[in-house]
Amino acid sequence: MIDMTRRWFRVASVSALLFSCSRGAPRETRREPFASSAAVPAKALVVATTAAALPAEPAVPAEVAQLIALSKTKLSPEEKRARLQAMLKNFPGRRQREELIVAAVAGGAIDPPEWTRIVSNYQGRRAEIQVTKDALTILGVRFDVTAEGAQRIADELHAILPTPRVLQLIWEQADVRLTPCTLPADQDMGSTVRMIEHSKCVDQRIAGRKGLIVNVGKHWVLTNRITEKKNVAANYGWFVKGRRPIQTVGMRHDTAHTDYSQVLRLVKPTIRVDGREVDIRRIGRSPELWGLVSDEGPLFVWRASRADVAPEANDNPVAVAPTPEPGDPQNVRLSLKLAGLPIALEQLPSTTTGLRRTTFERRLLKSLRLRPEDVPEEAYWSFASASCGGRDIFFELMNQLSVDHDELERNRASIQQSLACGRALAPLVHSGMGVYQIEYDYESAPSGLALLAVPDDSLRDKLIYPPLSPTPNGVHRAYCNDDEGGARSICQDGARSRLILAVNNGYLAAYARELPSLLETLTQSHAPSPRVAELAALFLEATPAEEVAFAEGGSCAFAMDFTAWALSADETSRQLVLDAVNDNAALCGTQAWGNVVSLNRRLVFVAKNKISALVLAAALRRRNVEASRQVFTSLSQRKAQLEFDQARRSAEARALQGAKIELDGLRVSMTLTVQPNEAESRAMAPLLDERRATARKVAAIVRELAEGKPPPAQELAAYAAPPSNRVDMDP
Repeated sequence: MIDMTRRWFRVASVSALLFSCSRGAPRETRREPFASSAAVPAKALVVATTAAALPAEPAVPAEVAQLIALSKTKLSPEEKRARLQAMLKNFPGRRQREELIVAAVAGGAIDPPEWTRIVSNYQGRRAEIQVTKDALTILGVRFDVTAEGAQRIADELHAILPTPRVLQLIWEQADVRLTPCTLPADQDMGSTVRMIEHSKCVDQRIAGRKGLIVNVGKHWVLTNRITEKKNVAANYGWFVKGRRPIQTVGMRHDTAHTDYSQVLRLVKPTIRVDGREVDIRRIGRSPELWGLVSDEGPLFVWRASRADVAPEANDNPVAVAPTPEPGDPQNVRLSLKLAGLPIALEQLPSTTTGLRRTTFERRLLKSLRLRPEDVPEEAYWSFASASCGGRDIFFELMNQLSVDHDELERNRASIQQSLACGRALAPLVHSGMGVYQIEYDYESAPSGLALLAVPDDSLRDKLIYPPLSPTPNGVHRAYCNDDEGGARSICQDGARSRLILAVNNGYLAAYARELPSLLETLTQSHAPSPRVAELAALFLEATPAEEVAFAEGGSCAFAMDFTAWALSADETSRQLVLDAVNDNAALCGTQAWGNVVSLNRRLVFVAKNKISALVLAAALRRRNVEASRQVFTSLSQRKAQLEFDQARRSAEARALQGAKIELDGLRVSMTLTVQPNEAESRAMAPLLDERRATARKVAAIVRELAEGKPPPAQELAAYAAPPSNRVDMDP
């Protein structure tokens, strides 16, 4: 994976207002509608919907009951397989067969998956990821599914779909590598007969071998690219030694497609990063750690496409849903403060484990790799348009993410609308507006919310997120942040949907299922526990930092920025200091400010006791010395990027040598200042100058889009061209 030269992530479907709920969906992952408003006390300020409008749960079909019973028998694997094959032949239709399979999984008829560990390394970090050894089976047969079916089964089993990066790691670390079982690509490739034939072929090639098996089929994968078009799915797989996979990331199928090769491999959502258990979705979203699980930059797509995989003429919920009436202002009790933490300390959830704030401008500057003075105003419009529910086309083009001309033409009006919204929001970005994230436990499971204070309530009418209709009680407006919503007043993911709620002086982002109790919590005052009070006190200390995060010792991955220690693959040295943090810190945090050229970072720890404080200080000193001396090898082959990386590494090594470590009682801190010298600045200049020139061209495209004028396809194609693999030695 070539660092900093691959296409970076696309933020079109992710709200820059939020970057919220960073711990992923609650652990309850079965589809369920919102509760009826009549079933919840008035004080709960619920998200309302009409229970009568929702279909009743169907009875378990006889075939499903038979599969469940078969799975519990003591028949031999061969006998079970024969029974399943006979049953599935009675379901020639793909849709009916898939519904049977999904229902069977829900009923427990699936063969228990066997899990194994793979290892991922990226810029000195190490992750241990658990994946299934083989594709999932029912009574010994690998079944194929659509992308939507794969997502439903993953939900049922509390797992996630793989990324291309994870599948590549599986190929590299597999115990058993098979030659793919390819069957004719004809009209019968999605039939039950072909599914059974393919599974039998894979079994024959495995020939009884055990361990992690690869090339058991192709897989539906998670990639930011599935947001490029509505109702599209991505598949990947069938590796060949010494060559690219037969199936690179493919975007030719919709979420209703399946064929014999589309089997299901799953990934556990909790992974170990440098010895700590962290949700893979948080790692994938991290600007520093994404390379452990993604090969396209930070990954913000963690579900397959929406469920209505075959929309009909009147099936577009945005089109058929009535424009919701605004909520009653008298019922909106949550008001955000415009300065500092948007809510009072006494309103924090009692289970709060972490706090983070980041200015939008810092996010913008970090993501573009431009000098602050080289960022055009159009970059602010585009960045803010993503906050309005649109897409950051400036970012996409700057980072060579493919932008489809025909899609721009089709969505000309919505792009123009979102850029108009972004342009209106840009002055607030300039003024230092930022988002606050709160990590907390909900029903003993990690969760999170985000708060954004905005003084101008006219933004409510500019957002292009699908509105929730009718407007729930207790808010001015509600929008679906992860789905298109609908006329029946539910987002596609039901209680697991993420919502954006317009409250007094701003917005709250949270999961739908948590709102009844969460809104109540945020509108009441209660004395914080000593643990939450100490966490908040650290978080609210005066600092020039543009990004601040603090968390409890068990949640340090949310708050800590170990960038300075991720400069090489010296795992032993790095692991020692991380073990010291994990074992000795009660609280941990990061304060950061600066830009791509120079930056300041301060790591802060509150030790468990005095001995722990000494251990932390000693570990920091030792790691700084070791990291500053480690040999650095740039992953880029472009001359300008290579020289930039080498100069930046030189400045970082010098900063590590001069890092200031302070010990004050139980508090341990390390302050790091990266400031390139004259020679390093000269070496960094060519890449930054190149980026500045590109930014000016991209700004012109964004300006035209804001006027409703998509650029020619040839002009867009220039930004999608992959970077050269050779070192450019020309002056």
